[in-house]
Amino acid sequence: MIAEREIAKLFTSNCLNAVASNDCSALKKLKLYEIADQYKVNTFEELYEIAYKNLSKNYRNEYIYKNIIARNILLGRHSLNSSILLSEFRVGTNKADLVLLNGCSTCYEIKTEYDSLVRLNDQLTSYLKLFDKVNVVCSSHMLESVLHLTPIEVGVIVLTDANTLKTIREPIETEQLDIEFMMKSLRKNEYQSIAEKLYKLKINVPNTRLYELCEKIIKSHDQKTVKKAFLSTLKITRKNNAEAINSLPFFLTNALISFKFNQNSISSLIKIFSENHLNVLSNIEGETK
Repeated sequence: MIAEREIAKLFTSNCLNAVASNDCSALKKLKLYEIADQYKVNTFEELYEIAYKNLSKNYRNEYIYKNIIARNILLGRHSLNSSILLSEFRVGTNKADLVLLNGCSTCYEIKTEYDSLVRLNDQLTSYLKLFDKVNVVCSSHMLESVLHLTPIEVGVIVLTDANTLKTIREPIETEQLDIEFMMKSLRKNEYQSIAEKLYKLKINVPNTRLYELCEKIIKSHDQKTVKKAFLSTLKITRKNNAEAINSLPFFLTNALISFKFNQNSISSLIKIFSENHLNVLSNIEGETK
């Protein structure tokens, strides 16, 4: 019997890129053949769907949390046409698990059954400096501790045993925006784009002066205007691949948001997960004997 921890490796960047490139040697190391044999399935779609359902019931790791948030909130309440969902967005020395950008910025910090709460206070302090709303998403087992450790302005959401999201406490929208935190969270082209939107002119200075000048321009504007430019810029530079998300099965939504795939890999995954005749067992067994 393959342990859930091993099954969870199916939903990693390494494994999915190996699937896309038909890297049978890598897939064998990841025990994909053994897992397929255990589940008695023939196609990649069957394999991944059963694996996902197993993990959703018995091993709800970060991937499961992120996928449920992406499906229920990004796709369920919003639209890929007007919203984007970012994964592991850098904020100071921390990385926000998920950040939803639409008319405002909403952070979702995930604490699974397997996580520690030691760094939670530091993480939330950082996120409150940048995002309009901040939430912690946790299991029911961690709810009491999370409520005790988090400030009142932080929302709390529970992933129920039925894998639904239940809001326990609504987040309070913050007014502050720490420009220095924002600048350090952005790529060069992003903070330059924000500054140019505010300045209404192209900025053409040496790289050694660019950061300082952009920061000065951004700090000279009111926070509401800066937030608007921040949102509109990231919606362009970090747009989700809507076509891929709509073309691949529901259990891969988070993979398309959290992992990097080139266009060839995405095309390959779409083909692989749509071919019902593709036999996982015979393909991998034949290649690795």
